[in-house]
This record gives sequence, C-alpha cells and structure tokens, in this order.
Amino acid sequence: RFNAEFRGIEKLESGALKVSMTNHEPLEVDAVMFATGRVPNTEGLGLETAGVEMGDKGEIKVDRFSKTNVEHIYAVGDVTDRVQLTPVAIREGQAFAETVFGNKPCAVDHSCIPAAVFSHPPLCGVGLTEKEARQKLGGVKIYQSDFRPMKHVLAHRDERALYKMVCDEADKIVGIHMIGPDAPEIMQAAAVAVKAGLSKADFDATCAIHPTMAEELVLLR
Repeated sequence: RFNAEFRGIEKLESGALKVSMTNHEPLEVDAVMFATGRVPNTEGLGLETAGVEMGDKGEIKVDRFSKTNVEHIYAVGDVTDRVQLTPVAIREGQAFAETVFGNKPCAVDHSCIPAAVFSHPPLCGVGLTEKEARQKLGGVKIYQSDFRPMKHVLAHRDERALYKMVCDEADKIVGIHMIGPDAPEIMQAAAVAVKAGLSKADFDATCAIHPTMAEELVLLR
C-alpha cells in the first residue's frame, strides 16, 4: 500500500489482524511486522556527564571520522546518527582503527552503501536513486532493462527482473538498482564499480557471461 498512514490494528474473532490506514480500505492479515527502526542503546553510559553531544533519540553525534565533540571519545555502529547496518558498523570500526591506531585518517563513504531487502523477489541498490540524482546533479542518464531471465524463459515462468543504472552527464555511474532473483548477490560486485567511479563505457567494454542474469548490466542500453 503506497501513500498510506497507519491508523490502528484490530484483532478479529478469526484470529486475523485488521489493519486500518488512510487512503486505503482496511487490510486483513495474519501478522504485522513492526519495523520502524532502532533506538540507540546509550542510556546509562554516562555520556551526558562526559559532555558527549547526543540527538533527540539518544544517538551519538560524530564527524566523518567517527569522533564525537569530545576529543578522546569515538563511536561507531548503531549508536551513532548514521546508517544502522551490521556491515556498515564493521567498516566504521575498521576505519576507526586505521585512523586512530594506524595513523591513516580514513572516513567511511556513507553515500555508497549497498543495501538489499530479501523479499520475493529481492530488491537492492547502491548509490543515488534516479530522483536523488536529478535533485543533486540536474542532468542524468538512465539505462534500464525489464527482462525475463534466461532460466525463467526456458522454464516457461513469467517472473521478470528490472535493472536500472543511473549516470551523470559524463556517463559516470552514480547508482545501480535491481529487482529480481539473486539481485543482492550481483549487487555486491556492482557496488565495487560504483565506489570505484567506473563509467557506463567501462561496463560496455566488459564481456558478458552468457547465460547469466548479471550479463544484463553490461548490455544495458
């Protein structure tokens, strides 16, 4: 349901849950997933006493090097006001170690974090969406393919996949987004290309592996 605001849940005699929302008719379901985000678990750590600046939800405010407003205190992971994903926390920890103990200042690029939703079909993306790119860059180039994977064609299945590549006016890739089987597996490698600043021409010049779903990325027009 799009453009809907949650209003309430009512448990019916049948055991089903009746979900009420704005702009839509009520929906009866077996279960409701409560996924509205996390609250940083920072209470009782004495951060206020130490003078560490925090947000309204208890999140620790840090700079690009994970340092707080207190010179000797750093924070990484879900307690900060950044992206709450396990791989991101790991990368932030690595960058912190390189910065503080390796004397090699290193900042995590939070604008280029691949993420996936393991739904059916799965969807994933990295970098800017088309809307974000147009707002930030103005002129953009979009390459998109809506196709049936070869294995589904041979199996007479109707399931399709959608790949989209977002580029700036110079054809540098600023975002890749995918919906379809195995999309997150393919996205991990595609994220390296976006992080490396590769162009559409780099993809065009790469030979495809046939028959695969991933080959569509180097065949986009």
